[in-house]
Amino acid sequence: MFDQKFEVGRPSCPSSHHTCHALKPQYQLSWEKNLTGCFEDRAHADANYEKLPKEILREIFDYMKPSVLKSVILVCKYWKSVADEPALWKGFNLPSKCKKSGKKFLKFFQKSISSKLQILSLDNFAFQLNDDHIQKLLNLELKKLTIGNIDLFNISDDFLAQVVNNSKECEILEPEAKLNTSDGININILGLNKLKAIFRKMESETNLKSLTLAGSDKALDLSFVPSSSLANALNKLESLALCQVKFRQNQLKTIFDMSVETKFKSLDLKSLTLDLDSVDMEIFDSAFSNLSELILNGLGLDNNQLKHVAENLDKSCKLKTLKISNTNMKELPPGLLARVVTKISCVGIESVEMTVDQLEQIFHIISTGSSSIKQLNLFGIADIHEINPETLAKGINKLQFFDFANIGENVFTENQTKEMFEVMSQGTSLKKLGTASEPLALEWMDNIGKVDPEILAKAIHNLEEVTLALEESYLPLPQYMAIFKKFGGKSKIKKISSQEEEIYL
Repeated sequence: MFDQKFEVGRPSCPSSHHTCHALKPQYQLSWEKNLTGCFEDRAHADANYEKLPKEILREIFDYMKPSVLKSVILVCKYWKSVADEPALWKGFNLPSKCKKSGKKFLKFFQKSISSKLQILSLDNFAFQLNDDHIQKLLNLELKKLTIGNIDLFNISDDFLAQVVNNSKECEILEPEAKLNTSDGININILGLNKLKAIFRKMESETNLKSLTLAGSDKALDLSFVPSSSLANALNKLESLALCQVKFRQNQLKTIFDMSVETKFKSLDLKSLTLDLDSVDMEIFDSAFSNLSELILNGLGLDNNQLKHVAENLDKSCKLKTLKISNTNMKELPPGLLARVVTKISCVGIESVEMTVDQLEQIFHIISTGSSSIKQLNLFGIADIHEINPETLAKGINKLQFFDFANIGENVFTENQTKEMFEVMSQGTSLKKLGTASEPLALEWMDNIGKVDPEILAKAIHNLEEVTLALEESYLPLPQYMAIFKKFGGKSKIKKISSQEEEIYL
């Protein structure tokens, strides 16, 4: 590689500090000869990102957060024309600094970017909001507006009503703070007149599709609102959630008598302040029958009222989601309850008193494959461990998703767990353990370490997705070995998750 020939007749050099006799490379690598070439810009001279189709740019921008889109719209007019699309600015909230100073709030709304606000929370401002501030919000079309812990005393009723009704979704969360009136009476900060103005505007013209009204320690009092006005307003919604709200009985009757013509798809009723003992449950019949989602939480219904609701849903039901909590259902006939539950796609039952017969009837119908239920969540339900293991196992494996919130706290007996995975190993409808949004790690299942490794491996590979808590290593080594060895054969698994990683297969 080196040229070591000496030139003939060349005089010797007496100096010890020289380079004339140094070995010189005979072959030189090209990158050494032209190192600067490596850093040359080799992009095509005619490269122009403005020529990317708008559809491609939109797909790229869709991955970006609003904080990044702020810079994108400054690149060029072409990019701005794409990035200005409101749908790309999902989640764009009012900057936190705007809640600390009135000047910063007003300065923000002088910028064109303020028109892209999607979410606004009127709560915890460090300064007093007034009409000068609220007027800046009048032309916004918000995806979600939340009114919470804030003093609205200096804000015009009509301005607030317009902001609320320009939004697609609104949550009014009555704060605990109170304001003393001139006559010494404590009233809610939101104010009686403001609530009336909101409903009047809603009655005539509104963009609202979803409304949540929630009281705190004291109920949000709507008993003063005229029944017809309240009914006309609320029946324009698709989704209504009421928590700690005070009504008069004739208001409820008027609201739900009109619900035949309503747009209601979802209704969430929690702890209404009303003497429900005197309420005729027939007023809810048509509304409940035509809903897609019904949530009943702690209403204090007696046995006859619960039975009436169940019988009505048994006759006519379009529900896709039913959630019931904090209720005693022990007196409901097991067959009636099971028929209602199993004709609905997604069911959540939390902190409800039930009998073993009721639970077994539900799982028996599911096990026959004749039910419509795909997801079942049972939270805080006693006596699950008393269900027949075979009935429970067959029922669970006919579902797509299930979640028993207390799993890991001896919800299932050893026999129930073994039978569940035995059935699963032969074939299952389950997509994964847990729900679509909240997977359950295999290691957290009760008595999972006592399941035969080969049976467990076959069962797990019949699922589409598996979550493993590898960091905690609760399973015996033979079980892990059997599961991973099975990857060399037939498997339906498409995704493996752990607390740290996700692997798609």
